[in-house]
Amino acid sequence: MGRTYYSAEKDMEDKVRRIEQDFNRIENREDRKFMAVGMPVDLWLESGFDEGGILVINSDVNIRSNIANSLRTRGYKVHETSGGPDVMSLLRKFSFSLMIVPWVMFERSGDFVSLLRKAFPQTRIIITSPNFAWSSENVVGASHGKNALDAGAYSYVPDKHIDRSLLTCVESAMKSHERSCPVLMNGLACNLKCTL
Repeated sequence: MGRTYYSAEKDMEDKVRRIEQDFNRIENREDRKFMAVGMPVDLWLESGFDEGGILVINSDVNIRSNIANSLRTRGYKVHETSGGPDVMSLLRKFSFSLMIVPWVMFERSGDFVSLLRKAFPQTRIIITSPNFAWSSENVVGASHGKNALDAGAYSYVPDKHIDRSLLTCVESAMKSHERSCPVLMNGLACNLKCTL
């Protein structure tokens, strides 16, 4: 019994060490003024997480509150933060089913989503984006969208359509067994087809 606990603890320490190395590599590679989130090197993933529900990350208090309140009225347990050290503090305490992350965190560090997926493989990630980023006519936006999905994001919702699309997107992510939203995987069509 004691040996199994030690082995599980050692496995967790090894996993944390690998993730810390990835975070350090990003910090060394990117200009600090462009870092979206200050990733602490002392990340420690406790084995006894509480179920946290949904984590909403956004520095814009109006967007963040709008998202969180919409989800709470649907009965979801929601934690919200503007980013930075608060994110890491919440990730140490809770196991989230879903994270709603702003595009800027992916844009400024293309590895951010893949690192989250590596650290928390059971967690779905939805990216919210500025209105220009995901236009189907915008080749650059479509390319960024493909990169986000390839990195492991489940879906994305343009900021101007949060009220209309986010709840359906969240419900889809919470119920689906797919890695990415099936609507998006068909030619990166915007998930505005998923309206309430």
